Amino acid sequence: MTAEQRGDLLDAVVAAIPGWQVLLVQYNEVIAARLGVTPSDLRALFVLSVHGPCSPGVLGRHVGLTTGAASRLVERLVNAGIATRDADPRDRRRVVVTPRAEALEEAARHYEPLNQRLREHLGSTDPATLQAMLTFIRSAEASTQQLLDAANRPAGAPE
Repeated sequence: MTAEQRGDLLDAVVAAIPGWQVLLVQYNEVIAARLGVTPSDLRALFVLSVHGPCSPGVLGRHVGLTTGAASRLVERLVNAGIATRDADPRDRRRVVVTPRAEALEEAARHYEPLNQRLREHLGSTDPATLQAMLTFIRSAEASTQQLLDAANRPAGAPE
């Protein structure tokens, strides 16, 4: 493959990603509606499923919300039966938001058709390519987080 062909292929891959991202956002919106929550609430449930119980402030930072907005988010999660808000066992002055197992299971059921299709698409992919894809996804996630952090930093604030 020539350098020009490689560049064209890289451009094609980069150009294809936003179309898939838009569809995933739309799919998430459908799942949120089926669960009776907002897309932000669904993102919070994802964060809780990955990071486990955490304070409202930590949860808010993970989903890009201010402290006040995070408090309202937690209230919605509790009212929807998605999570519980309990006293932190290490510091009774603080609270911890914990995902309810039933909510995680219900969300997983809604995502199973998508996950099954992804497994089917990847099923014939050789292990070296799968590893390269995983490396790319993790790297892209980390660099996107850095860009997001920089974009949210007040102008003139140190990095």
